Amino acid sequence: MENPTAARNEVIAQWRDTVARLATETGTGLGLMPDSMAQALHATAQAVPGATPTAALSADPGWHDWWEKRERLAAREVTVQDLARASLDRLAQVQGATAACVELLHDSAMKQALQLDMRLAAGEPLGLLGGMPLAHKDLLHRVGRMAGYGMAQAAGPASFDATVLRRFDQADALHLARLHMTELAFDPSGTNAMAGHCRNPWSATRIPGGSSSGSAAVVAAGAVDGALGSDTGGSIRIPAALCGVTGLKPTFGLVSRAGAMSLSATHDHLGPIARSARDCALMLQAIAGHDIADAGSVAAPRSDDYAGSLDAPVARLRIGVPQGYFTAGLHPGIRAVIDQSIASFRLLGADIREVPDFPYDAVNALAILMIRAEATALYEGLLRPQAPATLGDFTRARLQEGAPIPATLYLQALALRGPLLLRFAQTVLADVDVLLAPVFPLPTPRIDAFDTMNAQSQLLRGELTRLTRPVNYLGLPSLSLPGGACAPDDEPGELPVGFQLIGRPYSEALLLRLGHAFQKATTWHLRRPPMAA
Repeated sequence: MENPTAARNEVIAQWRDTVARLATETGTGLGLMPDSMAQALHATAQAVPGATPTAALSADPGWHDWWEKRERLAAREVTVQDLARASLDRLAQVQGATAACVELLHDSAMKQALQLDMRLAAGEPLGLLGGMPLAHKDLLHRVGRMAGYGMAQAAGPASFDATVLRRFDQADALHLARLHMTELAFDPSGTNAMAGHCRNPWSATRIPGGSSSGSAAVVAAGAVDGALGSDTGGSIRIPAALCGVTGLKPTFGLVSRAGAMSLSATHDHLGPIARSARDCALMLQAIAGHDIADAGSVAAPRSDDYAGSLDAPVARLRIGVPQGYFTAGLHPGIRAVIDQSIASFRLLGADIREVPDFPYDAVNALAILMIRAEATALYEGLLRPQAPATLGDFTRARLQEGAPIPATLYLQALALRGPLLLRFAQTVLADVDVLLAPVFPLPTPRIDAFDTMNAQSQLLRGELTRLTRPVNYLGLPSLSLPGGACAPDDEPGELPVGFQLIGRPYSEALLLRLGHAFQKATTWHLRRPPMAA
């Protein structure tokens, strides 16, 4: 039997070697911290390539996003109460099939919808998201309401509102439900042994991805037009890819996390999940901006109009396709989707280029180190002998892994973030505008593959975040888009496959423009899961 102490010491020794190697390669004096993360984000940002907007192509009328629905609301063909009632009814149905909802906020949502209808009747214009049905991952604080954090026992009522919820309120969005998440947002699979599993709306036997499991599931099932998720190592992009919807992890610090449960303060991001890139643009427009209440908030070097620049042409934009780390172990079906997506952008006039390699495996290792250490610092009390036995085995094991990490090693990994971001911008991104890469290299796994803590489930969890977590360490924005479908090896029927576009800091407008162009040329984001047909 393996000695746990010896195994932990071996992992720490590997982390030390990684830190030393990267410090040498970047010429970093670890004690001096020459480039803070905020400085590196600003230094590596670039102006989004401009272009003259063109007319938008019409979307498939079989499945509408909010961008189209709000035109019906403006024409008074429907009321906000109609929209709210239909979404609440649909959420109840989806809950029965997927367990994606923690709590439906029926009374408060209908009261909010009535107030918006009264304002419309009085001739008062609504905000940017006026009447948009939203629901959110259960880690946001709302005065007087519980926040579950994906745990078997919810925390007490909050005494203040999360900044993002206040900003959605100011934009007149509807708040319809608290949504399923994995315990403490730690599990990328979407399974939750303590609070119950969430199921993929495309197949009840498959994971939805996590930890923003409920957010992707309810959007994919057509119950709401958007949902907020969090992304520490891929928790927006993974469920978006596996459920066939669009998800954006913004630049680090662009969206305030004040009032949201934290897992890792240096890696946590909040961002939108929606059917389309243009709906994500509307949601981001409403919530982006500096917030003094969030110590990690970074004032952006410019103010972008995410929704207003969507229809600018993408011809001659340069898309880099990384190899090696991002192509290793790709299932043939996933590779076919990536190749097909690249071909679609080439038809749109994009310039597809190879890019230099980067030590992604080492960056991934440092991200794991930091996330483990920060999570354990936050939730160490849950490991104490006198603490109630409310943690699942997976979460407990992850928190225990963070306990022996030396402070010196953590601080060295922290100090390398800025220098590594600068190096990444000067090498990998030097001659391209964005990167295109897979989100998950395998077909969507079965839920029962995670029932036991064994080598296979550990391997799958590692693969779920291997291609997304390095982007969190570097603080870069990334947009997950539905790009195709792939049949799993063990049963018939195709399941969604997503890919990610990765950009320089503050290039969200460019990523969303590219995503919108792709979605005007393809229909993958318009496909309905069987339960929504």
